[in-house]
Amino acid sequence: MSLKILSAIVVPPHLAVSGASKAAEKLSVALQAHDRIDIANMGMASRVPMDLSKPGERIEVRTSSPFVGLDSMLPNRAKTLFYRSSIPALIRHGSYDLVHIHNPIPALEMMRVARACVAKGVPYVVSTHGFVEIGNPAAFRRMDAARRLAWDLLIDRPVRYVVRNAAAICAISPVDLPIVRGFGFTGDDIAIIPYGVDRPTDWGAPTPADQDIHRKFGIPERGEDGGPFTAFFLANHTANKGLGVLLDAFAGLSMPFRLIVGGEKRDFVDYEAYQRRCRPGQTIHLTGNLVEAEVAAMFRRSDLFVFPTLADTFPNVILEAMAFGVPVATTRVGGIPHQVDDGCAVIVEPGDPQALRAAVEQLAADPERRARMGRHGRLRATQRFDWAAAAADTHRLYEAVIRRPAGAAVLKAA
Repeated sequence: MSLKILSAIVVPPHLAVSGASKAAEKLSVALQAHDRIDIANMGMASRVPMDLSKPGERIEVRTSSPFVGLDSMLPNRAKTLFYRSSIPALIRHGSYDLVHIHNPIPALEMMRVARACVAKGVPYVVSTHGFVEIGNPAAFRRMDAARRLAWDLLIDRPVRYVVRNAAAICAISPVDLPIVRGFGFTGDDIAIIPYGVDRPTDWGAPTPADQDIHRKFGIPERGEDGGPFTAFFLANHTANKGLGVLLDAFAGLSMPFRLIVGGEKRDFVDYEAYQRRCRPGQTIHLTGNLVEAEVAAMFRRSDLFVFPTLADTFPNVILEAMAFGVPVATTRVGGIPHQVDDGCAVIVEPGDPQALRAAVEQLAADPERRARMGRHGRLRATQRFDWAAAAADTHRLYEAVIRRPAGAAVLKAA
């Protein structure tokens, strides 16, 4: 059964280069082998043609913010929750069998997309990317009264509406199951469908093309002695990604190192202060956002991928590191323990720079162990995490929803 699906990717425009957006795009493209998939991504401002040999197309999405005239004065984090898009209009005026909603932020827009589906009588499926981050009761308890009220109105209530009225849930790891139940999903159609990862063929030593990329960011090529130990971090520098933990951990190292910090910078991080604390032989490179070729070049240049996240659902960047044969140091958060094992990663508790520093020191001193971990990680990534398999499982979930007898789903209004 070939279906017409709208892939609704709900991300603020400034986070288009994010794991949520990238993973949703990859899954949507892989699903074209089964269904007609129209991709509507809030983060993509222009129409970009898809592969015309396959069904589906990319739909232009218009976004707007209520802060007209103030956009340049407000930080992105103040605007994130209030973006609107034309995706609900696509649903109202379209003829889709099903809508697949990806990512819960901005939650008000996620709810508007879901409401459009309810009003049109179109079933929708929700992927749980980002649910670990928003389903954290401990973080909620640490907020003051004003922030709790804002969280309740702008995130919690909208997400609960979306989850309660979903026809099915695509959980990315078993960790997500109690979260969606806690948000009010009572249905039977929950499938655990891990994300996939691309399989790079040029995953080993740096390629000739990498040299220009490294030079662009001031990163020298390795000499005969291998040069200082090189670690790589990649994420948008939002508070939950643990960048402060990473920088604190490396600030306490006495050994030489080269730390490549990729991702969009934030004004609340004093990068220069950390760079000033570097000792002789220690260097921190701040690259900003990286395109795929640049990410690949950084993986091939690195001895270790370090990702001390404080809250994450199922970070694809860890799978990418594994696929490039790079060992991982990360934290026991969300679905990460389902991505890695002891053979390819060292896992420490979140928010502990001393533990992270000790893990980095141990791995830096043991290149043979790092090589074993890299080989094991690549094997694990390529055998367990596959976009084609994820797409096939997702298509089967779609079919289960569509074949459900009329009236079997009961909508639960807010």
